[in-house]
Amino acid sequence: MRKIPKNAFSILILLATITMACKQSVKRPVVQAVYPSSQVVPENLLRMYVQFSSPMKTTGNLEKIKLFDEQGKEVKNVFFNNVYELWNREQTQLTLILDPARVKTGLVANESWGRAIKPNSIYTLVVDELEDVDHNKMAKPFEWKISVEKADLQVPDISQWKIEIPMAGSPTEFSIRFPEMLDYNSMIQRLVLTDTNKQPLSGTISIGKKEKEWRFQPQEPWKKGKHLLHVNTRLEDPAGNNLNGLFDHKQGTLKYEKEGIIKTIPFLIN
Repeated sequence: MRKIPKNAFSILILLATITMACKQSVKRPVVQAVYPSSQVVPENLLRMYVQFSSPMKTTGNLEKIKLFDEQGKEVKNVFFNNVYELWNREQTQLTLILDPARVKTGLVANESWGRAIKPNSIYTLVVDELEDVDHNKMAKPFEWKISVEKADLQVPDISQWKIEIPMAGSPTEFSIRFPEMLDYNSMIQRLVLTDTNKQPLSGTISIGKKEKEWRFQPQEPWKKGKHLLHVNTRLEDPAGNNLNGLFDHKQGTLKYEKEGIIKTIPFLIN
């Protein structure tokens, strides 16, 4: 019988130690944020966004995301099972759409089951076992509680916005405060600042607490003169109501014939 050299045992122990250390050093994906960031949401909530710490696999995830009621019972048929999951380009943000057929009144699903979430109730969103692109699975389930209030049946109103205009030569943020919570993605995509020639300004957008504030940090100090804020009428709140009307609107009640009209608000930097 061939003897194993003594130093071989040392090598095996070293390899086992290295393997264990590598496993422990792996950064498993975690949920970093959920939007709406307010845990009080309307009964007719249309979208939620779940943000992860690293790029994730983009298929087979919806079945691992569940909603439970106060009794711990899973609420079925909550999220719209799209053919392709809705991830951002970086694969770090997943959009969850609450089934529109249940949100919008008058449709068969709404008439049969009602809305998935009910007012004066608390639910728990559970995200578990999702994997990143390197096959690293979440270390533990993520839970997010939401409290549901009555349906939001008000459209966003530009006339109620409070705009803070910075001074010329300063690096101060331009900010807009809203009387109601708006949709996170919509705020990033549908508000644009430009100069008088409609050239977009370079800078960084950030979203304030509970999605009630939009801030723009310019790359360079503000130049004196006229500037423009461009607002796409598709700008929505979390219930899908936009500047053109309610998500659950009746025929003939929309403000504009076309969606996606750009409203321009001029402002002066002194």
